[in-house]
Amino acid sequence: MADQPTVPSATDRVVVRRLLSSSRTTWLSLGAVVVGAVGVSAWGLATQTGANRAIAGVIGVVTIVLLLAAAWRRTWVDLDEGVLGQSVLGITTRRVPWAEASTVDLERNHGGQLALRVVGGRTIRITVLAVDLGGDRSMDPDQLRLLADQLSRWAPHRERVAAALRTQADFVEQGGAPRESPLARRL
Repeated sequence: MADQPTVPSATDRVVVRRLLSSSRTTWLSLGAVVVGAVGVSAWGLATQTGANRAIAGVIGVVTIVLLLAAAWRRTWVDLDEGVLGQSVLGITTRRVPWAEASTVDLERNHGGQLALRVVGGRTIRITVLAVDLGGDRSMDPDQLRLLADQLSRWAPHRERVAAALRTQADFVEQGGAPRESPLARRL
């Protein structure tokens, strides 16, 4: 039994890790905004009456919901079905089959980031490279190759994009700096 190869289950999903800022200033600023919003809300609930108290409660609830949605937003690849998906708070909000995508390309956001954009009724963007205020960073080679392999498997006519992802993976694996990487030329 131990010699048998592992067969992926029908729900074999791999989470695509997000490129988060490596800048302390960014995280401190975000923390200050959250503490400020929660502080204003708590102050309003404790000291105000009527409409002001209601507004303070709304600010508190909206802040909590936005934080939860941002923290529990996941992008995943279903290896068995050839689907790229996103979920927020565990609820699937977008699913795009690789084979049915009308557009698969690398898109710059004019802010120092490059994303894999997959459009098929809904749009899913996965940041693969960032050279911005949050620090220079690239998606790790294993994740880049996973995306390239899935693209080649399910949409072989998109090989140009898959080849660019593989080239980036090889560059990053060899220790190359994100700012000098092959994909950085597209920024």
